[in-house]
Amino acid sequence: MMLMQIPRASRIVQLVYWGGILGGWALLLGLYVTAVVLESQQAGVEPVELAGMLGFGIGSAVIWLIGIRHLAMWLVARAARPQRMPRAIVSSSARVALLYCTADDLNPEALLRSLQQDRDVTGIILDDSSTALARAAVDRLAEEEGLQVIRRRHRTGFKAGNLNHAIAQLIDRFDYFVVLDSDEVIPPHFVTRALADFAGDPRIGVVQGRHRAEPDGTLFTEAFAGLLESHVSVVQRARSRMGFSAFMGRGGMISARCLRATGPFPEVVTEDVAYSLEVRRAGYLVHYDDDLVSVEDYPVDYQAFRTQHAKTAEGTMEFLRGAWRRILGSKMGAAEKLDLLVEQMAVPAVGASSLMLFGSGLIFAAVDSSVRQPIWAVVATGLFGVAALLPETVRRLRHRGPVVAASFLAAAVALYASTLVVTLAAMVRVSGGGRAVFKITPKRAHGGGARAILSALRLEISVAVVMLALALLVSGNLLAAMPFLGPVVFGVAFAVIGSRPVRPWVRARLPERRRSSIRSAS
Repeated sequence: MMLMQIPRASRIVQLVYWGGILGGWALLLGLYVTAVVLESQQAGVEPVELAGMLGFGIGSAVIWLIGIRHLAMWLVARAARPQRMPRAIVSSSARVALLYCTADDLNPEALLRSLQQDRDVTGIILDDSSTALARAAVDRLAEEEGLQVIRRRHRTGFKAGNLNHAIAQLIDRFDYFVVLDSDEVIPPHFVTRALADFAGDPRIGVVQGRHRAEPDGTLFTEAFAGLLESHVSVVQRARSRMGFSAFMGRGGMISARCLRATGPFPEVVTEDVAYSLEVRRAGYLVHYDDDLVSVEDYPVDYQAFRTQHAKTAEGTMEFLRGAWRRILGSKMGAAEKLDLLVEQMAVPAVGASSLMLFGSGLIFAAVDSSVRQPIWAVVATGLFGVAALLPETVRRLRHRGPVVAASFLAAAVALYASTLVVTLAAMVRVSGGGRAVFKITPKRAHGGGARAILSALRLEISVAVVMLALALLVSGNLLAAMPFLGPVVFGVAFAVIGSRPVRPWVRARLPERRRSSIRSAS
C-alpha cells in the first residue's frame, strides 16, 4: 500500500500565490479609487456622499480580499492532487491513546466505532460532564468496555483545560494522542495511517485528517451538512500547501514529543488554532492527510448553528487580540503569517465590512443622492461575497442539477447573513476586553415554537428594531435597515423550518449513501 501526500509548495511558489491574490485585490482597489475620483470631478460630489462612497469601498475591499483568496484556494485545492509515495515503516510498539472529550454529550456509538482500529489503542474518556446522570452514563460505558475515565475537580480552561489536565497525567505513558470530539467517528485505519505520516517526516508534530458531516434527518442538516466537507477539503488542502496548515481540534493525532516542546494547550476558546501556532513556533509541522476522513454531526438546527458560530466569532476575536504579536514575531515564513492572519480576520472583518456597507447605504438614502456606485463594483462585491460557497454549489450542480444548486446557494447566503448581528456582538464584547465563552453546540433540536424562537433571536430582534428606527429617523426609508431586518427574517425562517424532519419523498430522491445515513440517525 502506498502513502498519499500533498507536497508543500516552495516559498517562491507561495509568494507567487499570495502575490496573485494581493495583486488582483490591488487592481480592484485601484479601479474603484479611480471611479470615485472621476465621479467626484464630474458630478461635484458632496463630502457626505464621498464618505458614503469610501464606506462602500472599504467595506467592499474586505469582501474582495477574502473572496479572491477563497477562489485562489479553490484553484489550488483542485490542482494539488495527492502523490503516491512509499509507505514509511511504522513501529508496532508505539503507544497510542484515544482521548475522547465529552461534557454532558456522551455518544457511546461514536466512541466504540472510533476504538475499532486495526492496531492496539487505549481509549480514555475525558469527562467534563456537569450532571450526575451524564457522569453515571460515562462510568457505565467505561466499566462495560474497560475504558479509563479522567475527570477534574475544577472545569476551567474550556476544552483545552480538559486536555491539559489529562495529558499531564498521560504524557509519560503514551507516544501519541488522538483527540476526538464526542460525536466524531474516525476510520479503522486512522491510527496506522497517521503513524506512517509521522514516520515519514520527523518534523511532523500533528497529523490532521479531513472531516465530513452526515445529515441526521432534519431539513437543516440535509440542506447544509455538505458544506463542512467541501469547506475543509478546499481550505485545508490549499492552506497545507500554500499557507498555514492548522490543527482542527479533533480528528487529529499529536506526538508526545511535540506536546513536550510546545507545552500545554492555550486555554482559550479557539484552542485548536492557538495550539497550531505553538506547534509552528516550536519548529514542528501540522501535516494534513486528505485520506483520513472522520465523520461528525452537523449542528442539528439553526439555534445550534448560531451557537457554534457565536463561539467561533468570539474565539477568533480573542485569539487575534492576544496572539497577533506572537504570529508576527514567529519564525514562520511570510506566506504562513499572512495566511493565518487573513484566515482569522475573515469572520470579524466581514462583520465590520457589512456594518460599513449599511452605513454607506444609509448615507445615500438620507441625502437622496444622484451619485451611483460603479455597477461592476457592486457585482464584484456580490460575487466575491459568495466565493466560499461556490465549491459546494458546484458539487450540487454536478450531482443534483441547477435548481438544487441555486436553491442551496440562496439558502446558504441567507444562513450566513443571519449571523451578522451575532458576529458584531462578539466583536464588540471581546474587542472591548471581554473573554470568549466556550459554548457547547446543542445536540438536540430546539423545535420551532414561537417562545423558543423569540428567546433565541432576542438579540437580532432588538438590534433590528433599533436599526429600523434609525433608518426611519435618518432617511425615512425602510430599505436602509434591510441588512439588519434580513437576519431576523432569515433566522426565524431557519428556526421554524430547519428542525423539521426530512420528508419520505425527499429521502427517496437522495443518493443511497445519504439515505442510509439519515436512516441510521433517525
